[in-house]
Amino acid sequence: MSFTLRPLPLPGILPGSGDAPKNIPDTSRSAAWLQGGMAVLDAEEKIVQINEHLALWLGVKAEEAIGQLAELLLQKRDIACALKFKELWNRGAFAEADFSSSSQQSQEWFTMEVARHAGGGYLRLNSSLPPLFELEESAWDEHLGNNAARRQMFIRLLRAEAQLNNLIHRWPGVIFTQRADFSFLFVSERIAELTGVDSMEWRAQPTLFWQAVHEADAEELQQQFKKLSPRNDRHSGTYRIRHAQTGRITYVYEHREAIFSSNGLLLGYEGVWLDVTRQTIAEKRLSSAAWKETLAILTMGLAHDFSNIMAGILSLSEAFQAQVDKQHPFQEGLALIKRNSMQASQLVQRILNLHQGKVGERNYHSLNDLVADTVEVVRKIIPRRIELSTEYSSEQLPLYVDPVEFRQVLINLTLNAVDAMPQSGHLIFKTSRCQEYPVLNHVQGTLPRTPAICLTVEDNGVGIPEKLLKTIFDPFFTTKAMNKGNGLGLYNARLFADKHHGAISVQSTEKVGTTFQVWLPEADFSENERFDEEETQQRHTLLLVGEAPRDIEGCAKFLRQNGYYVVVPGPDQRASDVLSSPDYQFAGVMLLHTREATETSTALDQITSVNSKLKKILQIVGCNQDELDTQILSKADLVISSDVPQPEVLLRLTSLLK
Repeated sequence: MSFTLRPLPLPGILPGSGDAPKNIPDTSRSAAWLQGGMAVLDAEEKIVQINEHLALWLGVKAEEAIGQLAELLLQKRDIACALKFKELWNRGAFAEADFSSSSQQSQEWFTMEVARHAGGGYLRLNSSLPPLFELEESAWDEHLGNNAARRQMFIRLLRAEAQLNNLIHRWPGVIFTQRADFSFLFVSERIAELTGVDSMEWRAQPTLFWQAVHEADAEELQQQFKKLSPRNDRHSGTYRIRHAQTGRITYVYEHREAIFSSNGLLLGYEGVWLDVTRQTIAEKRLSSAAWKETLAILTMGLAHDFSNIMAGILSLSEAFQAQVDKQHPFQEGLALIKRNSMQASQLVQRILNLHQGKVGERNYHSLNDLVADTVEVVRKIIPRRIELSTEYSSEQLPLYVDPVEFRQVLINLTLNAVDAMPQSGHLIFKTSRCQEYPVLNHVQGTLPRTPAICLTVEDNGVGIPEKLLKTIFDPFFTTKAMNKGNGLGLYNARLFADKHHGAISVQSTEKVGTTFQVWLPEADFSENERFDEEETQQRHTLLLVGEAPRDIEGCAKFLRQNGYYVVVPGPDQRASDVLSSPDYQFAGVMLLHTREATETSTALDQITSVNSKLKKILQIVGCNQDELDTQILSKADLVISSDVPQPEVLLRLTSLLK
């Protein structure tokens, strides 16, 4: 089965027959219907050879067309054809397109294919059938009406085309027919959303497929494709693809069927992609949570037993040391046993502390103490090839944080740094108090007001390419193979920073190293009351949309600093998709309206259509409320004009969202 539907010549209009529907107006002295028109061109776009079908359609003799520019001949016959030819010729190696051309007498539909190489190229042009709705009241309908069988066949063909078109546009994934060299004979347009490459480019360049597949999955995928045979012609599985423009990672579930000739020659593939990123996130989180819960129970039990054993060793060493004379040769050995058993007991206690804490319990802690405790545990698990050092601030660094989540973030950053130094390296932990922020190019979250507390994790590993720095905090971003990393470590670090009203930044240079910095607000010892108040009053989540990025950034920062969770759609995300996402429980949508905004009314209607219960807040920026149509204002649950002071804005939001 092929997903590509090619226009077929109607009965009585066979290639070479010269017959065309009698009721179609003839727009020139040449035939209106063209089938099998071909021409060979040189590097300057001049015609070297041309067949009779195309020459007749152009209104010239074949010998007269030799040496003339193809674009000029097409322009004399049909301007739309000439423009389309120039567009496809400039694309490169191979291109094709379906298009229509209108004139005062009629409208025609064409399929054009153009191939180009260093020495020239070729042009292939065919008339094609227009859509069904264009035919119902046209001369075609009258022509086909004279023959019931012919009309029935034609209508069935158009309905099949319409059904296929609906499937392509409504199917949530990608449908494709692929050649053996992995270029696409046909691919639905949604592939551009997932990969950042237009569907037309996919049809011409075989290398694009393997450029889009995640580099860590490519080798294994190639091996799986090599196993396909006439007896085993199906492949189903999940792998990652990367967006060419943003670097965003998408997990796709693919079902692929290989097509073989009768003698076993591979002709190509047909299949579908389905975006399963959200399902994969949920599965990995559940799997990870279940395993962590099991591991915690096992570790707690083993650590408890080990602690009892070490307590016995410590007691015996103390008792024997007290009974042995200070000058006895056993004295030094017993002292060593006692010292090591005490260190082992302290290490076990730290492990127990990691497991006993519950996520969500915030309290006041010293950054230096948190880092020191975690580093002592980390020292035991990192390879000896890694040199570890610490630089603690001499100042007091009070934080109001969840210590369990903080340790998880620090351990994840440490393990990432170790992976970046496969041979050897130097890992540094720094703590500091920041009065003024340095220049930061890649920041996630909202930088807190100064003075701020900073944790720095620095390595001299392989570094991160500049083009990936914008996406490393996205869920599932990883350069490791699928079975060696889940890509949630830095994503969780970003969530931790957001949750604690802070930010995380990254600076990296390839072959030099990487520095992560976690920026958190310094505790002023009033957080306990404010946190309790936040817990009592539900912390609301708002979707922030608008057409002015700077205004959105400032508004998001203001709302986050005052206790709101704020979600801003990415440049390649639609607000309606975010609004429908199961990842968030939105209380409302804040729409920023500027003087230049033109889609405010439509956006408010779309919000209502997605979820009519959501509160709609219209924030007016840079213009007067009186300039807006009253119908637009009536669609919002709350209108905030540009002259309302910030404290009043907070009061109105609180009142609305209660």
